[in-house]
Amino acid sequence: MKMLLTVLSASALIATMAFAETPVKNQEQVQNKVQNEVQNRFKEMKTDDLLEKRGTMTSQQEREQLHNELMTRQQTMTKEQKEKFNKRPPENRTPKMKNQGQGKGMMQGSGGGMGGGGGR
Repeated sequence: MKMLLTVLSASALIATMAFAETPVKNQEQVQNKVQNEVQNRFKEMKTDDLLEKRGTMTSQQEREQLHNELMTRQQTMTKEQKEKFNKRPPENRTPKMKNQGQGKGMMQGSGGGMGGGGGR
């Protein structure tokens, strides 16, 4: 009887592990598919259109893919396109992206402390 329970428990554990891997693999496949679709979309676009997209991407992944595509096209860009590409920060940043990369802190102190300091 103990042997039967051990075999059934082991079978259940193995089955659980086998089915647990499937969603992870599916999720990775979906992420890879989305990434490839975005890369293909950027490859099909004109360089001027890609330059217009600078500053409008909201996800880090899309920004990196856009940057990588522009870097591959940098050798074939016109002078005007290169100037636009090298402009920091991009002209058409979305409101979400406007405060990134400014290097400014959020808090500023006034320096006014409390305390009398009247010792003998």
